[in-house]
Amino acid sequence: MNTKLTLRMDETLIAGAKDYAAAHGSSVSQMVANYFAALSRNAVEENLQGDGGAKPSGSACTSPVTLSLTGILKPLPGQKPVSEDDYYAYLERKHLDTSTGTAR
Repeated sequence: MNTKLTLRMDETLIAGAKDYAAAHGSSVSQMVANYFAALSRNAVEENLQGDGGAKPSGSACTSPVTLSLTGILKPLPGQKPVSEDDYYAYLERKHLDTSTGTAR
């Protein structure tokens, strides 16, 4: 259920937010909702990382921008799709110093 929220801000800031929202096909209300949702996701991600460095998974920790881009880069015919686990493995290889076994 949607509930009304009143915010008091400088009128210049409000005008800029409305212009930005219109230019991006959104509303100020939707932008504020997305921001609050991102804050919640960041808090979840920080809690996960605080518990032994567990990596975030799924859309619970994925920003709205990233979600909007999901699926636009399809693999070429015959190529296996790259999973989130594949990407994390790539980052570990990229940033691991093989001579010492520690991060660069």
